Amino acid sequence: MVPSLRAEGDLMLNAIVRDLSKLESVDVLVMRDARLDSLALPTHTCWVDDDWWSAWLDCVESVDAVLPIAPETNGILESLCRTVEESGKLLLNSSAEAVAVASSKKATVDCLALQGVPVIPTWRFGAHPRFNEHPLVVKPDQGVGCQDIHIIADETALIEYVDSRDPLIEWVVQPYIVGQAISMSIMVGQSCVCLVGTNIQRVVQMDDGFYLLGCAVNGLKSHQGELLDLAKGICGAIPGLWGYVGVDLILTEQGPVVLEINPRLTTAYVGLSQSTGMNLGAMLVQMAERPGLLPTGLITGECVNIDLELGRVA
Repeated sequence: MVPSLRAEGDLMLNAIVRDLSKLESVDVLVMRDARLDSLALPTHTCWVDDDWWSAWLDCVESVDAVLPIAPETNGILESLCRTVEESGKLLLNSSAEAVAVASSKKATVDCLALQGVPVIPTWRFGAHPRFNEHPLVVKPDQGVGCQDIHIIADETALIEYVDSRDPLIEWVVQPYIVGQAISMSIMVGQSCVCLVGTNIQRVVQMDDGFYLLGCAVNGLKSHQGELLDLAKGICGAIPGLWGYVGVDLILTEQGPVVLEINPRLTTAYVGLSQSTGMNLGAMLVQMAERPGLLPTGLITGECVNIDLELGRVA
């Protein structure tokens, strides 16, 4: 596992377990790699080794509800969600069908564009227009985070780069857009959307790649009305989005445009309960027990900084 992704995953896991452990009616069972340290939280732990899939199936059978924290790469998150649905247990996440759409950057952009949601133009490699003088961005269609995202100078460099990589990777191509990297944290319920985080992402460009250093949760105080409208449009365009959903965007001079949707917990979740003063894990459970409970609109919060390099929230 990529160390940076493991660190982000651990931060998210600790945050959601901390929220859920405050509920007297909930006992938390965590699947955890045997090579990692124990969580310093009141949980039951299923330690797993290489045969993690068998352990996963056993854990699903033993609980009432499941919240998967996993990357979309290679259909992993979709498979986990589908397993929960087939088991008849409660899935505290978007449906497997919604995850399948959101896992593909191209499919996501196509769905959103049909509903008039502003998006970054995205093409599959080989079906893209020629970029002879303008920089572009190439990334795996099912990538996660900033992994394997590269800025390419022109069409010739693009072809050379893709030819040098694994032929099984499906690449997508986008124009390089100047703007501020931001994200939304939304809670999606039955016919209602609540925007709980408008976040500034601390993304730096190094050499030809991008790196996420952290984010300022609820650090963006402008464009909140536009972002709420975008959140509603996104949920209308992709049926099955539910619970916590993260959206990555670029804030351009013309306004925010959508890069991708993360149908799962994101790094911003780590600071949201502190920022808003609300227990979002409890909100997930309440939404599942009483559909329609979620408030619609905007919830504001104080700015909370997440530093991924130091692994802390301030």
